[in-house]
Amino acid sequence: MYTPNPQSEFRVKFDFRVDFTNGGYVEGREFLLDLEGDAVSDEELKEMIVESMNLAKAGEVQIFKKEIVRRGEHQDAAG
Repeated sequence: MYTPNPQSEFRVKFDFRVDFTNGGYVEGREFLLDLEGDAVSDEELKEMIVESMNLAKAGEVQIFKKEIVRRGEHQDAAG
């Protein structure tokens, strides 16, 4: 289960699209999620996206771009 951690050293920055099983979709660009380490697989990230946004009717999840960044060393720079 994904749990945000504002003290984490690493974050994943990514673009994504989630299609819903009942129609429609949601997209995100340069979205950030906290990581417990310095790596995340695409499958783990897909689960994290659905859990962090509480997307009960999520179907296919696509990741278009993924980058691991250190907290504070990217454009967001907050935290």
